[in-house]
Amino acid sequence: MDTVTSGNKISIQGVTKTFSGKRGTVTALKDLSMDVEDGEFLVIVGASGCGKTTLLNLVAGFDTPTQGNIILDGQPVTGITPECGMIFQQYALFPWKTVQENVEFGMKMKRMPHAERLERAAKFIDIVGLNGFEKSYPHHLSGGMKQRVSIARSLANNPKVMLLDEPFAALDAMTRQVLQEQLVRIYEKHRKTIIFITHSIDEALLLSSRIMVMTARPGRIAQEIINDLPHPRNADVQLSSRYMELKRTIWDSVQAEVMKSMEVEAG
Repeated sequence: MDTVTSGNKISIQGVTKTFSGKRGTVTALKDLSMDVEDGEFLVIVGASGCGKTTLLNLVAGFDTPTQGNIILDGQPVTGITPECGMIFQQYALFPWKTVQENVEFGMKMKRMPHAERLERAAKFIDIVGLNGFEKSYPHHLSGGMKQRVSIARSLANNPKVMLLDEPFAALDAMTRQVLQEQLVRIYEKHRKTIIFITHSIDEALLLSSRIMVMTARPGRIAQEIINDLPHPRNADVQLSSRYMELKRTIWDSVQAEVMKSMEVEAG
């Protein structure tokens, strides 16, 4: 079996994933290979149905490849692993637990001492700007605040890899931009390895160190783009000529794959 090469946190090696249903077999991913470096912020974009979420679920260990291997820190991923923290579009908080209790949950499952849990939870609640809401329940929070709790809970567990599946898609434009900039600051401070899925090219450019465009189904890598926009990143970067150049490159690639996807559906 292949192993991860030096400097790579994750190595995805010849991965194919098929699903069987009433309409026959669907190939979501086919012979997909890519590496993710330690401390990299990788954003994946592509047409709907191209296998982005399937790929994230495989990396998280929620599912297994039909063929191929996923290697994390030199070891094959064979099941759900605490090394990966997953953040979904829907907030996945426990409604009967407070902000504090939600953030503490993973640490409690690891049997971390109570005093240490309190200290770490307070630290990451502060990082995501939710001081004063520790005793609030999810139904008292806005969508953006709920997602900040999800981010704090993931960070508090100290995962090696953070996997985010369109976490800001359901938010209004202003809240989304605030959380994007906040996530950039968190990344610049903690340098976690991050894989982030989005349909938004603007979001991809604001967040990423590298962008992968996936092909229409079955999913493979259509194009790799190194994001060399300067840091710190904020909305002002969208005014630069380099930003517009990169956006056009990504849009042309995504548009070509969307057209292919539409042709397949029509065919």
